[in-house]
Amino acid sequence: MLQRLAFGSLAVPMILLVALLVIPGFDKPWGSSSFHFYVVSAASLLAAFTCLILVLSARSLRETRILFLALSFFALGMVFAVHGLQTPGIIFDEATAGLERSPWLATLSAGVFAALSVVSVRGLTERVNVRAPERVFLGAVGTITLYFAISMAAPNWLAGFPTTNEWFQHLLTVTTVGLLVFAGIRYYQSYLFARLPAQLSVAIGLFFLAEAQISLDFGTFWSYSWWMYHVLFLAAFTAVLAGWAWELLRARDTRAIAEGIVMRDALSQLNRGRSADLVTLADQIENHDLETFRHVDRVAAFAYAIGDEMGMGAAKLRELVLSAQMHDLGKIGLPPYILTKADPLTLREWKAIMKHPVKGSEIMNRVPGLGAIGRAIRHHHERFDGEGYPDGLKGNAIPVESRIIAVADTFDALTSTRPYRGAMPAEEARAELERVAGTQLDPVFVHILIKLLDNGALAPKKAPKPAEEHIQV
Repeated sequence: MLQRLAFGSLAVPMILLVALLVIPGFDKPWGSSSFHFYVVSAASLLAAFTCLILVLSARSLRETRILFLALSFFALGMVFAVHGLQTPGIIFDEATAGLERSPWLATLSAGVFAALSVVSVRGLTERVNVRAPERVFLGAVGTITLYFAISMAAPNWLAGFPTTNEWFQHLLTVTTVGLLVFAGIRYYQSYLFARLPAQLSVAIGLFFLAEAQISLDFGTFWSYSWWMYHVLFLAAFTAVLAGWAWELLRARDTRAIAEGIVMRDALSQLNRGRSADLVTLADQIENHDLETFRHVDRVAAFAYAIGDEMGMGAAKLRELVLSAQMHDLGKIGLPPYILTKADPLTLREWKAIMKHPVKGSEIMNRVPGLGAIGRAIRHHHERFDGEGYPDGLKGNAIPVESRIIAVADTFDALTSTRPYRGAMPAEEARAELERVAGTQLDPVFVHILIKLLDNGALAPKKAPKPAEEHIQV
């Protein structure tokens, strides 16, 4: 429903633009200088506000996706502001080169930065260049601000820039639309994986900007078709901010906006079949839930030890470890307040939590060759007695990888501090595993884990204090 509404909103302006161009009698001159100033100013302020929201929601500008997407919004806002401020009759009496050229440069710069936000930029995240992202951001902001200052001080300094030539206008349109559509498609692909409103809203906003560029190129000056690109600028940032507001209301945490953008890269790499990015995505899942930091690594280590002890081959062990690392993939998109809640979950919150095995499985199943990992993820909350979820499988009907992960996951959860309880000492955790062996957990794998603990092959974290209660994970 949401996707149909979003793409329907994209189709309407293009249908209207084509109608105005095909039937020139409908494309009438309209508007005034003051109205132009206010519309452009509103679009510029929305772009700047969108940049500010994104930067404030980010943990760090070392995430190049955040950095470049923020620069895309900032560049469009600042460069387009020149177009508004140089409206005849506001500051300058006559039309200037800055007035005519700035819209083209605004969309082009936005497209360049948006495209950079969806590709890997070598050197910006390496340890030796720990300050590089901040320097790039400050350098770009300084350059864009300098453009604004020069354009206001010398409004005709771009008189030689050939945007008045039709061939050059079409070249800029092809380049700009290509960049914006490329970036929009990549964000939309991520939305198809994680279903986060923040991702879809960015994709729709970029598509609106691509449509605005087409209107700028083919619209008739000062007529309805020309005014459409101004309206589409407003629509672009309204769509982005509306999606982010929805994300904020759903997650109750401003960081959810930036986290949805950050997850875009690893998700899109998976969509192209690059399983090497599973580790990166696992790290991003943990950043989403810092209360369980390094949980997936410990679960993977416990699962590997169990699988190795029972004689699994190298290929199956690799599959098991990857499944364990990704077992909480479906938590992407869950509101952080649910994951960190100390009080008992409501029925609605518990139902949301229970969806994560299916969601994680669905994400994996979209990636060629990862179907087995998807099955392991789907069933890691099944119970050996058939009382688990999502499918109520029982005993050996549960995939072996899922049964191993369930044991490893339960043991690490018991011996780790969680928002709702303290960590359990190893001896208590061992007793709890033995208690639920044969009901919640496969007794074979429970006994293997206990054997590994007894002979020193595994060393759980030391609990700071005994847990007050036993809680099923």
